[in-house]
Amino acid sequence: MNNKFISSSLKLIGLVSAMSLAALPLSSKLAYAQTPLIITVDGYLNEYSPSNAPLLRRGIVSSTVQDVQILLRRLGFYYGPIDGIYGAQTASGVITFQRSRNLIANGAVDSRTWEALIKADNRTSPTPVSNLNKYSPQTAPVLRIGSRGQAVRDIQGFLKQKGFYTGAVDGIYGNATATAVEAFQRRDARVGNDGIVGQSTWAAIINAAGNPLAIN
Repeated sequence: MNNKFISSSLKLIGLVSAMSLAALPLSSKLAYAQTPLIITVDGYLNEYSPSNAPLLRRGIVSSTVQDVQILLRRLGFYYGPIDGIYGAQTASGVITFQRSRNLIANGAVDSRTWEALIKADNRTSPTPVSNLNKYSPQTAPVLRIGSRGQAVRDIQGFLKQKGFYTGAVDGIYGNATATAVEAFQRRDARVGNDGIVGQSTWAAIINAAGNPLAIN
């Protein structure tokens, strides 16, 4: 596709989005202000949480709408264009999804709908294959609550593959990740049950990743 056309289209979407935002009530604007500035449009919702995701409704134009459209299409609730425009087709897809989850079918992606969408995304997203061959117990970073990055994402992917973790593989080491690490640690008497991925836990994880029969 022509790069100039893409650039012009993005500028137009940004302008329309800004105009839509200006017309929203203060509560909706505050929700927008809390949205992460850098968002990957891929239909996976690990960048969002129900508490800070923006309220979406008819008239909104944004990359977040695109993410919702992609997910709804993947789930079979939407068959319209992936254009970031929250129009009648998107609202209809949201209403159908809301009814399937026994939510108020108002056609707006509010906090309750965000929660249901994120849960649906977590259940249907493929588990990333974690490459743990690049780590060694002696040099791998110590991971604990508050850690972020690719190493956390790799640990989450491994724990999800092994059935210890059901959350998003988002590279954010929160309480759910720590709890999953503790569950893994309890399976190995040589590892302290502290929820921290230190040298001994790295060794156990790398061993289990290389030996499918090590953890069942």
